[in-house]
Amino acid sequence: MLLFKIIFAVTFIPIWPILYFIVRNNMKPKKNIILGATLPQSVHNDAQVQEIIGKFKKWLNIAMLPLLPLLIPPFLMDSFGVSMTWYMTWLLLIIVLPFTVFALHREQLIALKQERKWHSEASDRTFVDGKAATMPAQKIKNLWFLPPVAISLFPLVHELLTGANSEAVIIYLTFAIMTALFWPCYYLIFRLRTEVVNENMTLNLALTRVRRYNWGKFWLVATWATGTLNLLLWIFPDNSIAFLITILGYTLVLIAISISTEFATRRAQQKLTASDTGSTYLDEDDYWIWGIFYHNPNDSHFLVNDRIGMNMSVNLAKLGAKILMGFALVAILALPFFGMWMWIEEAAPTSLAMSKGNLVASHTGSKYVIPLNEVESIELVEELPQITKIYGTNFDNLNKGRFSVSGYGNAHLCIQQKNPPFLIITAGGESYILNDADSSKTREIYAQIG
Repeated sequence: MLLFKIIFAVTFIPIWPILYFIVRNNMKPKKNIILGATLPQSVHNDAQVQEIIGKFKKWLNIAMLPLLPLLIPPFLMDSFGVSMTWYMTWLLLIIVLPFTVFALHREQLIALKQERKWHSEASDRTFVDGKAATMPAQKIKNLWFLPPVAISLFPLVHELLTGANSEAVIIYLTFAIMTALFWPCYYLIFRLRTEVVNENMTLNLALTRVRRYNWGKFWLVATWATGTLNLLLWIFPDNSIAFLITILGYTLVLIAISISTEFATRRAQQKLTASDTGSTYLDEDDYWIWGIFYHNPNDSHFLVNDRIGMNMSVNLAKLGAKILMGFALVAILALPFFGMWMWIEEAAPTSLAMSKGNLVASHTGSKYVIPLNEVESIELVEELPQITKIYGTNFDNLNKGRFSVSGYGNAHLCIQQKNPPFLIITAGGESYILNDADSSKTREIYAQIG
Protein backbone atom coordinates (compact mmCIF):
# COMPACT_ATOMS: atom_id res chain seq x y z
CA MET A 1 0.00 0.00 0.00
CA LEU A 2 3.04 2.31 0.23
CA LEU A 3 2.91 2.79 -3.55
CA PHE A 4 -0.74 3.84 -3.35
CA LYS A 5 0.07 6.29 -0.54
CA ILE A 6 2.83 7.80 -2.63
CA ILE A 7 0.48 8.07 -5.62
CA PHE A 8 -2.20 9.76 -3.51
CA ALA A 9 0.30 12.16 -1.95
CA VAL A 10 1.83 13.08 -5.32
CA THR A 11 -1.66 13.55 -6.78
CA PHE A 12 -2.94 15.67 -3.89
CA ILE A 13 0.14 17.86 -3.39
CA PRO A 14 -0.42 19.86 -6.64
CA ILE A 15 -3.97 20.67 -5.51
CA TRP A 16 -2.56 22.79 -2.68
CA PRO A 17 -0.64 25.35 -4.83
CA ILE A 18 -3.38 25.36 -7.47
CA LEU A 19 -6.11 26.40 -5.03
CA TYR A 20 -3.80 28.62 -2.97
CA PHE A 21 -2.53 30.69 -5.88
CA ILE A 22 -5.86 30.78 -7.74
CA VAL A 23 -7.63 32.17 -4.67
CA ARG A 24 -4.70 34.44 -3.76
CA ASN A 25 -4.61 35.79 -7.31
CA ASN A 26 -8.01 37.40 -6.70
CA MET A 27 -6.19 40.17 -4.80
CA LYS A 28 -5.07 41.61 -8.14
CA PRO A 29 -7.61 43.76 -10.00
CA LYS A 30 -9.04 42.22 -13.17
CA LYS A 31 -12.03 43.62 -15.03
CA ASN A 32 -12.46 46.11 -12.11
CA ILE A 33 -12.87 43.17 -9.70
CA ILE A 34 -10.85 42.66 -6.50
CA LEU A 35 -11.66 39.70 -4.23
CA GLY A 36 -14.95 39.24 -6.06
CA ALA A 37 -16.05 42.88 -5.51
CA THR A 38 -16.41 45.32 -8.40
CA LEU A 39 -14.68 48.59 -7.58
CA PRO A 40 -13.80 51.69 -9.64
CA GLN A 41 -10.13 51.81 -10.58
CA SER A 42 -9.72 55.10 -8.73
CA VAL A 43 -10.11 53.31 -5.36
CA HIS A 44 -8.03 50.19 -6.01
CA ASN A 45 -5.21 51.65 -3.92
CA ASP A 46 -7.48 53.07 -1.21
CA ALA A 47 -6.07 52.47 2.30
CA GLN A 48 -9.13 50.56 3.55
CA VAL A 49 -9.24 48.41 0.41
CA GLN A 50 -5.57 47.55 0.82
CA GLU A 51 -6.13 46.80 4.51
CA ILE A 52 -8.81 44.24 3.66
CA ILE A 53 -6.55 42.73 0.99
CA GLY A 54 -3.73 42.47 3.54
CA LYS A 55 -5.99 40.70 6.04
CA PHE A 56 -7.17 38.34 3.32
CA LYS A 57 -3.57 37.43 2.47
CA LYS A 58 -2.74 36.85 6.15
CA TRP A 59 -5.74 34.61 6.85
CA LEU A 60 -5.29 32.68 3.61
CA ASN A 61 -1.77 31.80 4.78
CA ILE A 62 -3.06 30.85 8.24
CA ALA A 63 -5.68 28.56 6.71
CA MET A 64 -3.53 26.95 4.02
CA LEU A 65 0.11 26.71 5.16
CA PRO A 66 -0.52 24.24 8.06
CA LEU A 67 -2.26 21.85 5.63
CA LEU A 68 0.90 20.97 3.69
CA PRO A 69 2.71 18.99 6.44
CA LEU A 70 -0.55 17.15 7.18
CA LEU A 71 0.11 14.98 4.11
CA ILE A 72 2.89 13.21 6.01
CA PRO A 73 0.96 11.31 8.79
CA PRO A 74 -0.68 8.77 6.41
CA PHE A 75 2.77 7.32 5.70
CA LEU A 76 2.99 6.37 9.38
CA MET A 77 -0.40 4.61 9.38
CA ASP A 78 -0.72 0.85 8.88
CA SER A 79 -4.36 0.96 7.79
CA PHE A 80 -5.03 2.04 4.22
CA GLY A 81 -8.63 2.89 5.16
CA VAL A 82 -7.46 5.23 7.93
CA SER A 83 -4.97 6.80 5.52
CA MET A 84 -7.74 7.35 2.96
CA THR A 85 -10.00 8.93 5.58
CA TRP A 86 -7.15 11.29 6.43
CA TYR A 87 -6.51 12.14 2.77
CA MET A 88 -10.19 12.74 2.02
CA THR A 89 -10.61 14.97 5.08
CA TRP A 90 -7.51 16.89 4.00
CA LEU A 91 -8.96 17.31 0.52
CA LEU A 92 -12.24 18.62 1.95
CA LEU A 93 -10.39 21.18 4.08
CA ILE A 94 -8.22 22.35 1.21
CA ILE A 95 -11.34 22.95 -0.91
CA VAL A 96 -13.46 24.65 1.75
CA LEU A 97 -10.98 26.77 3.74
CA PRO A 98 -9.51 29.04 1.02
CA PHE A 99 -12.92 29.88 -0.44
CA THR A 100 -14.29 30.54 3.04
CA VAL A 101 -11.48 33.05 3.63
CA PHE A 102 -12.19 34.55 0.20
CA ALA A 103 -15.95 34.86 0.84
CA LEU A 104 -15.52 36.50 4.27
CA HIS A 105 -13.14 39.18 2.99
CA ARG A 106 -15.20 39.69 -0.15
CA GLU A 107 -18.17 40.57 2.07
CA GLN A 108 -15.99 43.09 3.90
CA LEU A 109 -15.16 44.78 0.58
CA ILE A 110 -18.83 44.78 -0.43
CA ALA A 111 -19.75 46.41 2.89
CA LEU A 112 -17.05 49.07 2.36
CA LYS A 113 -18.29 49.60 -1.20
CA GLN A 114 -21.84 50.20 0.08
CA GLU A 115 -20.63 52.53 2.82
CA ARG A 116 -18.46 54.62 0.49
CA LYS A 117 -21.00 54.46 -2.38
CA TRP A 118 -18.49 53.14 -4.89
CA HIS A 119 -20.94 52.25 -7.63
CA SER A 120 -20.65 52.25 -11.39
CA GLU A 121 -22.56 54.96 -13.24
CA ALA A 122 -24.22 52.08 -15.08
CA SER A 123 -24.90 49.83 -12.07
CA ASP A 124 -28.59 49.71 -12.97
CA ARG A 125 -27.99 48.99 -16.65
CA THR A 126 -27.29 45.83 -18.60
CA PHE A 127 -24.52 45.81 -21.19
CA VAL A 128 -24.93 43.82 -24.39
CA ASP A 129 -22.02 44.02 -26.81
CA GLY A 130 -23.55 43.04 -30.14
CA LYS A 131 -20.26 43.31 -31.95
CA ALA A 132 -18.54 40.85 -29.62
CA ALA A 133 -21.49 38.49 -29.77
CA THR A 134 -21.53 38.36 -33.59
CA MET A 135 -17.81 38.45 -34.28
CA PRO A 136 -16.50 35.63 -36.53
CA ALA A 137 -15.24 32.75 -34.41
CA GLN A 138 -11.77 31.43 -35.17
CA LYS A 139 -12.21 27.78 -34.31
CA ILE A 140 -9.78 24.88 -34.13
CA LYS A 141 -10.25 22.61 -37.12
CA ASN A 142 -12.03 19.30 -36.51
CA LEU A 143 -9.03 17.50 -37.99
CA TRP A 144 -7.09 18.15 -34.75
CA PHE A 145 -9.73 16.36 -32.64
CA LEU A 146 -10.25 13.35 -34.91
CA PRO A 147 -6.98 11.41 -34.26
CA PRO A 148 -7.35 11.18 -30.42
CA VAL A 149 -10.96 10.03 -30.79
CA ALA A 150 -9.83 7.32 -33.22
CA ILE A 151 -6.99 6.32 -30.88
CA SER A 152 -9.40 6.02 -27.93
CA LEU A 153 -11.73 3.76 -29.91
CA PHE A 154 -9.02 1.28 -30.96
CA PRO A 155 -8.74 -0.59 -27.59
CA LEU A 156 -12.53 -0.76 -27.28
CA VAL A 157 -13.03 -2.14 -30.79
CA HIS A 158 -10.18 -4.62 -30.33
CA GLU A 159 -11.63 -6.02 -27.08
CA LEU A 160 -15.14 -6.24 -28.52
CA LEU A 161 -13.90 -8.15 -31.57
CA THR A 162 -11.47 -10.48 -29.80
CA GLY A 163 -13.09 -10.80 -26.37
CA ALA A 164 -9.56 -11.04 -24.94
CA ASN A 165 -10.45 -9.16 -21.75
CA SER A 166 -14.16 -8.53 -21.47
CA GLU A 167 -13.77 -7.04 -17.97
CA ALA A 168 -11.70 -4.19 -19.43
CA VAL A 169 -14.38 -3.18 -21.94
CA ILE A 170 -16.13 -0.91 -19.43
CA ILE A 171 -12.85 0.96 -18.78
CA TYR A 172 -12.08 1.43 -22.48
CA LEU A 173 -15.68 2.43 -23.17
CA THR A 174 -15.63 5.05 -20.38
CA PHE A 175 -12.47 6.77 -21.63
CA ALA A 176 -13.57 6.52 -25.26
CA ILE A 177 -16.82 8.31 -24.37
CA MET A 178 -14.89 10.96 -22.42
CA THR A 179 -12.60 11.55 -25.40
CA ALA A 180 -15.51 11.82 -27.81
CA LEU A 181 -17.41 14.22 -25.50
CA PHE A 182 -14.46 16.59 -25.09
CA TRP A 183 -14.67 17.34 -28.81
CA PRO A 184 -18.17 18.91 -28.77
CA CYS A 185 -17.39 20.48 -25.37
CA TYR A 186 -14.93 22.72 -27.21
CA TYR A 187 -17.76 24.21 -29.26
CA LEU A 188 -19.75 24.96 -26.12
CA ILE A 189 -17.50 27.95 -25.39
CA PHE A 190 -18.84 29.69 -28.50
CA ARG A 191 -22.41 29.44 -27.16
CA LEU A 192 -21.65 31.15 -23.85
CA ARG A 193 -22.32 34.84 -23.54
CA THR A 194 -19.44 37.06 -24.58
CA GLU A 195 -17.17 38.95 -22.21
CA VAL A 196 -18.59 42.39 -21.41
CA VAL A 197 -16.77 44.74 -19.04
CA ASN A 198 -18.04 48.12 -20.22
CA GLU A 199 -19.04 49.91 -23.41
CA ASN A 200 -15.52 49.62 -24.83
CA MET A 201 -16.19 47.18 -27.67
CA THR A 202 -12.52 46.71 -28.52
CA LEU A 203 -11.80 45.62 -24.94
CA ASN A 204 -14.78 43.24 -24.87
CA LEU A 205 -13.66 41.66 -28.16
CA ALA A 206 -10.14 41.16 -26.84
CA LEU A 207 -11.34 39.56 -23.59
CA THR A 208 -13.69 37.24 -25.47
CA ARG A 209 -10.89 36.10 -27.77
CA VAL A 210 -8.60 35.47 -24.79
CA ARG A 211 -11.14 33.25 -23.07
CA ARG A 212 -12.02 31.28 -26.20
CA TYR A 213 -8.36 30.75 -27.11
CA ASN A 214 -7.48 29.38 -23.67
CA TRP A 215 -10.56 27.17 -23.44
CA GLY A 216 -9.78 25.83 -26.92
CA LYS A 217 -6.24 24.95 -25.86
CA PHE A 218 -7.56 23.16 -22.77
CA TRP A 219 -10.15 21.02 -24.59
CA LEU A 220 -7.71 20.06 -27.35
CA VAL A 221 -5.04 18.91 -24.86
CA ALA A 222 -7.69 17.11 -22.74
CA THR A 223 -8.95 15.24 -25.84
CA TRP A 224 -5.46 14.10 -26.84
CA ALA A 225 -4.51 13.19 -23.24
CA THR A 226 -7.64 11.07 -22.70
CA GLY A 227 -7.34 9.28 -26.03
CA THR A 228 -3.66 8.51 -25.32
CA LEU A 229 -4.55 7.33 -21.81
CA ASN A 230 -7.02 4.77 -23.19
CA LEU A 231 -4.39 3.42 -25.58
CA LEU A 232 -1.75 3.12 -22.82
CA LEU A 233 -4.16 1.30 -20.51
CA TRP A 234 -4.70 -1.22 -23.32
CA ILE A 235 -0.94 -1.61 -23.95
CA PHE A 236 -0.25 -2.32 -20.24
CA PRO A 237 -3.32 -4.30 -19.15
CA ASP A 238 -1.71 -6.44 -16.41
CA ASN A 239 0.96 -4.06 -15.10
CA SER A 240 -0.46 -2.36 -11.99
CA ILE A 241 2.57 -0.05 -11.61
CA ALA A 242 2.32 1.07 -15.24
CA PHE A 243 -1.43 1.56 -14.72
CA LEU A 244 -0.89 3.81 -11.70
CA ILE A 245 1.89 5.79 -13.40
CA THR A 246 -0.29 6.26 -16.50
CA ILE A 247 -3.26 7.51 -14.47
CA LEU A 248 -0.98 9.78 -12.43
CA GLY A 249 0.64 11.17 -15.57
CA TYR A 250 -2.77 11.83 -17.12
CA THR A 251 -3.93 13.63 -13.97
CA LEU A 252 -0.80 15.77 -13.81
CA VAL A 253 -1.10 16.72 -17.50
CA LEU A 254 -4.71 17.90 -17.02
CA ILE A 255 -3.77 19.77 -13.83
CA ALA A 256 -0.82 21.44 -15.58
CA ILE A 257 -2.82 22.56 -18.62
CA SER A 258 -5.70 23.72 -16.40
CA ILE A 259 -3.55 25.88 -14.15
CA SER A 260 -1.41 27.28 -16.98
CA THR A 261 -4.41 28.30 -19.10
CA GLU A 262 -6.25 29.69 -16.04
CA PHE A 263 -3.37 31.99 -15.11
CA ALA A 264 -2.71 32.91 -18.73
CA THR A 265 -6.33 34.06 -18.97
CA ARG A 266 -6.10 36.00 -15.70
CA ARG A 267 -2.86 37.74 -16.76
CA ALA A 268 -4.41 38.76 -20.05
CA GLN A 269 -7.55 40.07 -18.30
CA GLN A 270 -5.44 42.06 -15.86
CA LYS A 271 -3.30 43.55 -18.62
CA LEU A 272 -6.21 44.37 -20.93
CA THR A 273 -8.33 46.10 -18.26
CA ALA A 274 -5.54 47.89 -16.37
CA SER A 275 -5.58 50.93 -18.64
CA ASP A 276 -9.38 51.25 -18.88
CA THR A 277 -10.26 53.92 -16.30
CA GLY A 278 -13.80 54.81 -17.29
CA SER A 279 -16.54 55.20 -14.67
CA THR A 280 -19.09 53.26 -16.74
CA TYR A 281 -18.46 49.57 -16.22
CA LEU A 282 -20.33 46.34 -15.63
CA ASP A 283 -21.20 45.65 -11.98
CA GLU A 284 -22.78 42.24 -11.30
CA ASP A 285 -21.88 41.87 -7.62
CA ASP A 286 -25.52 41.37 -6.62
CA TYR A 287 -25.71 38.27 -8.83
CA TRP A 288 -22.66 36.54 -7.29
CA ILE A 289 -23.33 35.01 -3.86
CA TRP A 290 -20.13 35.37 -1.77
CA GLY A 291 -18.42 36.09 -5.09
CA ILE A 292 -18.54 32.34 -5.88
CA PHE A 293 -22.07 31.25 -6.86
CA TYR A 294 -24.00 32.89 -9.72
CA HIS A 295 -27.74 33.51 -9.31
CA ASN A 296 -29.46 35.71 -11.90
CA PRO A 297 -33.15 35.08 -12.75
CA ASN A 298 -32.85 37.58 -15.62
CA ASP A 299 -30.15 35.56 -17.38
CA SER A 300 -31.41 32.79 -19.67
CA HIS A 301 -28.01 31.04 -19.73
CA PHE A 302 -27.53 27.82 -17.75
CA LEU A 303 -23.74 28.11 -17.92
CA VAL A 304 -21.92 31.42 -17.58
CA ASN A 305 -18.30 32.47 -17.62
CA ASP A 306 -16.67 33.00 -14.26
CA ARG A 307 -15.92 36.65 -13.65
CA ILE A 308 -12.17 36.00 -13.59
CA GLY A 309 -10.14 33.36 -15.40
CA MET A 310 -11.45 30.79 -17.86
CA ASN A 311 -13.75 28.70 -15.66
CA MET A 312 -17.53 28.42 -15.89
CA SER A 313 -20.33 28.49 -13.32
CA VAL A 314 -23.95 27.38 -13.41
CA ASN A 315 -26.81 29.86 -13.00
CA LEU A 316 -28.44 28.83 -9.70
CA ALA A 317 -31.63 30.60 -10.75
CA LYS A 318 -32.27 27.49 -12.88
CA LEU A 319 -33.73 24.38 -11.22
CA GLY A 320 -31.31 22.07 -13.02
CA ALA A 321 -28.37 24.14 -11.76
CA LYS A 322 -29.63 23.88 -8.17
CA ILE A 323 -29.85 20.09 -8.50
CA LEU A 324 -26.40 19.86 -10.08
CA MET A 325 -24.84 22.08 -7.41
CA GLY A 326 -26.59 20.07 -4.69
CA PHE A 327 -25.02 16.86 -5.99
CA ALA A 328 -21.61 18.55 -6.18
CA LEU A 329 -21.82 19.83 -2.60
CA VAL A 330 -22.94 16.44 -1.30
CA ALA A 331 -20.04 14.77 -3.14
CA ILE A 332 -17.52 17.21 -1.63
CA LEU A 333 -18.89 16.93 1.90
CA ALA A 334 -18.97 13.14 1.59
CA LEU A 335 -15.23 12.86 0.88
CA PRO A 336 -14.27 11.80 4.44
CA PHE A 337 -17.06 9.21 4.46
CA PHE A 338 -15.52 7.59 1.37
CA GLY A 339 -12.35 7.03 3.39
CA MET A 340 -14.38 5.73 6.32
CA TRP A 341 -16.15 3.28 4.01
CA MET A 342 -12.77 1.94 2.88
CA TRP A 343 -11.73 1.73 6.53
CA ILE A 344 -14.81 -0.41 7.29
CA GLU A 345 -14.15 -2.56 4.21
CA GLU A 346 -10.59 -3.18 5.30
CA ALA A 347 -11.51 -4.06 8.89
CA ALA A 348 -14.49 -6.30 8.15
CA PRO A 349 -13.73 -10.07 8.15
CA THR A 350 -14.32 -12.41 5.24
CA SER A 351 -16.62 -15.33 6.04
CA LEU A 352 -17.48 -18.76 4.64
CA ALA A 353 -20.69 -20.67 5.38
CA MET A 354 -22.63 -23.67 4.12
CA SER A 355 -26.26 -22.92 3.32
CA LYS A 356 -28.88 -25.01 1.49
CA GLY A 357 -26.38 -26.95 -0.58
CA ASN A 358 -24.29 -23.88 -1.39
CA LEU A 359 -20.95 -22.52 -0.26
CA VAL A 360 -21.45 -18.83 0.51
CA ALA A 361 -18.44 -16.48 0.69
CA SER A 362 -19.27 -12.97 1.90
CA HIS A 363 -17.65 -9.71 2.88
CA THR A 364 -19.68 -6.53 3.60
CA GLY A 365 -21.87 -6.05 0.51
CA SER A 366 -20.21 -8.73 -1.65
CA LYS A 367 -21.30 -12.36 -1.82
CA TYR A 368 -20.36 -15.39 -3.89
CA VAL A 369 -22.77 -18.34 -3.91
CA ILE A 370 -21.30 -21.59 -5.26
CA PRO A 371 -23.65 -24.61 -5.62
CA LEU A 372 -21.86 -27.65 -4.19
CA ASN A 373 -23.10 -29.86 -7.03
CA GLU A 374 -21.19 -27.63 -9.50
CA VAL A 375 -17.84 -27.90 -7.72
CA GLU A 376 -15.34 -29.51 -10.09
CA SER A 377 -12.22 -29.25 -7.91
CA ILE A 378 -11.11 -27.83 -4.57
CA GLU A 379 -7.64 -27.27 -3.10
CA LEU A 380 -6.43 -26.04 0.29
CA VAL A 381 -3.22 -23.99 0.02
CA GLU A 382 -1.18 -22.16 2.65
CA GLU A 383 0.37 -19.67 0.21
CA LEU A 384 -1.27 -17.65 -2.53
CA PRO A 385 -0.16 -17.80 -6.16
CA GLN A 386 0.85 -14.49 -7.71
CA ILE A 387 -2.25 -12.34 -8.24
CA THR A 388 -2.91 -9.16 -10.24
CA LYS A 389 -6.07 -7.11 -9.82
CA ILE A 390 -8.35 -6.71 -12.83
CA TYR A 391 -11.03 -4.87 -10.87
CA GLY A 392 -12.13 -4.77 -7.26
CA THR A 393 -10.44 -4.17 -3.90
CA ASN A 394 -6.73 -4.75 -3.35
CA PHE A 395 -5.70 -3.82 0.21
CA ASP A 396 -2.78 -5.20 2.20
CA ASN A 397 -5.05 -7.79 3.85
CA LEU A 398 -8.09 -7.83 1.57
CA ASN A 399 -8.44 -8.96 -2.03
CA LYS A 400 -11.98 -8.91 -3.38
CA GLY A 401 -13.13 -8.91 -6.97
CA ARG A 402 -11.74 -10.20 -10.26
CA PHE A 403 -8.01 -11.03 -10.35
CA SER A 404 -5.55 -12.65 -12.72
CA VAL A 405 -4.04 -15.61 -10.84
CA SER A 406 -0.80 -17.29 -11.90
CA GLY A 407 -1.55 -20.85 -12.95
CA TYR A 408 -5.34 -20.44 -12.73
CA GLY A 409 -6.24 -17.63 -15.15
CA ASN A 410 -8.88 -15.15 -14.07
CA ALA A 411 -10.60 -15.86 -10.76
CA HIS A 412 -13.02 -14.36 -8.26
CA LEU A 413 -11.31 -13.56 -4.96
CA CYS A 414 -12.68 -12.91 -1.49
CA ILE A 415 -9.77 -13.40 0.88
CA GLN A 416 -7.72 -11.88 3.67
CA GLN A 417 -4.08 -12.57 2.84
CA LYS A 418 -2.85 -12.56 6.45
CA ASN A 419 -5.30 -15.31 7.43
CA PRO A 420 -4.30 -18.47 5.51
CA PRO A 421 -5.15 -21.08 4.37
CA PHE A 422 -7.10 -20.48 1.17
CA LEU A 423 -9.58 -22.50 -0.85
CA ILE A 424 -9.04 -22.63 -4.62
CA ILE A 425 -12.29 -23.82 -6.18
CA THR A 426 -13.34 -24.49 -9.76
CA ALA A 427 -17.12 -24.55 -10.23
CA GLY A 428 -19.46 -23.88 -13.13
CA GLY A 429 -16.57 -22.91 -15.40
CA GLU A 430 -15.36 -20.23 -12.97
CA SER A 431 -12.42 -20.15 -10.54
CA TYR A 432 -12.62 -18.84 -6.97
CA ILE A 433 -10.09 -18.22 -4.21
CA LEU A 434 -11.80 -17.83 -0.83
CA ASN A 435 -11.13 -17.96 2.89
CA ASP A 436 -12.66 -17.19 6.25
CA ALA A 437 -11.02 -14.71 8.65
CA ASP A 438 -11.01 -17.64 11.07
CA SER A 439 -8.42 -20.10 9.73
CA SER A 440 -10.07 -23.06 11.48
CA LYS A 441 -13.35 -22.28 9.70
CA THR A 442 -11.61 -22.42 6.31
CA ARG A 443 -10.17 -25.85 7.15
CA GLU A 444 -13.55 -27.02 8.37
CA ILE A 445 -15.25 -25.99 5.10
CA TYR A 446 -12.55 -27.79 3.11
CA ALA A 447 -13.10 -30.97 5.13
CA GLN A 448 -16.85 -30.83 4.48
CA ILE A 449 -16.55 -30.30 0.72
CA GLY A 450 -13.35 -32.23 0.03
